Amino acid sequence: MQGTFGQVEFVPLPPRFADRVRWGSVVVGCSMVAGMVLLFGLTTFLQGVVHGHVFPDTLLGKAAAVLPPLGVLALAVLVLTCRRCLRGNYLVVASAHQTRNALVFTYVLTLVLILGSFAVPIVFRVWRDSPELRAPDLLTTISTLAFATVGFLAGMFYVRPSMQTLRKFSDHPIW
Repeated sequence: MQGTFGQVEFVPLPPRFADRVRWGSVVVGCSMVAGMVLLFGLTTFLQGVVHGHVFPDTLLGKAAAVLPPLGVLALAVLVLTCRRCLRGNYLVVASAHQTRNALVFTYVLTLVLILGSFAVPIVFRVWRDSPELRAPDLLTTISTLAFATVGFLAGMFYVRPSMQTLRKFSDHPIW
């Protein structure tokens, strides 16, 4: 089932699954980018309505508002690069392993950033106009977490398919 060509190992994939990786990674990655941009625009608009300006007053608050969406955008780029793990209908094992490691690292970093952005308004005063209001923005936190999780799971599905998935997409009994 596995072959070696030069120094790189290849794993044959069912053609339908290889097509799913090619097109699905583009659809999921572009959807994540567009959705995160729209979500960030919506939340900054809502913050502008509530507070009179779109970003928090402190530098820490601004970082907490901007860094989690950037983590999600990094995950979207990694999902888009899942295509580079394919050579024809073969999965390049070394590229898939590197992409998996990058996905795990970026997902964990994004989770830390999301948790930090949730905790910063509670611990620190980031808005000067409302000293008693120290509530985090739950819409941004939950939706950013959802975008990050969907991107991570889609990327892992593309670069580390299970045998059950390969059997499902296969037309031949080799799986």
